Amino acid sequence: MINSVLSPIHIDLSSPMPSKRKPVVDLGTRMAHASMALAFLISYVTSESEYWRLVHVYSGYSLAAVLAFRLVWGWVGPASARWGLLLRRVAMWRVWLNKFKQGEWLSRNFWVGASSWVLSAAVLWIYVFCTVAIASGWATYNQLLGDGWLNDALQELHEGLGNVAMAVVCIHVGLVVMLRVWRGPQALRPMWRGYANTSGRG
Repeated sequence: MINSVLSPIHIDLSSPMPSKRKPVVDLGTRMAHASMALAFLISYVTSESEYWRLVHVYSGYSLAAVLAFRLVWGWVGPASARWGLLLRRVAMWRVWLNKFKQGEWLSRNFWVGASSWVLSAAVLWIYVFCTVAIASGWATYNQLLGDGWLNDALQELHEGLGNVAMAVVCIHVGLVVMLRVWRGPQALRPMWRGYANTSGRG
């Protein structure tokens, strides 16, 4: 009885450790992402309808407000929201180009990593295209260039930028789906819940 009490406790270090939740994407960035997606969708769907013109205009204003928040949040928010992080990810194109030249494009890891890079680049371009589209739409709506051919040209620019932004959004969504297939549910968890599961071993 005494020997059984004093016997050493055996710990199986080979057994899997419980996973830990690591914060990845902050709440402000996630809320801006969801709000921007909704405002852009409403704005795009109502863009060709004269009946829904005011909805299109105010959804554009909402999109502008979200972009303004994201701009400021990229400077004052936590590390996961900073512009420097996004720009560093986009600047990784040189790395993936070198890997491609070295023949690493045949590996699955290359395409997973390169897809993540394209995802970041798509986000940046969506910000840029939407900003210019909103500015041109506001100028057109208020007829800042008059009611002649200049205003018509600006209107064409506005519509073209909206279509380009939607094309980039489709690429973005397609890559998200592809990463979901390749990497499983953890690929979407950071943006959906704000954390990623990591090993409990420290």
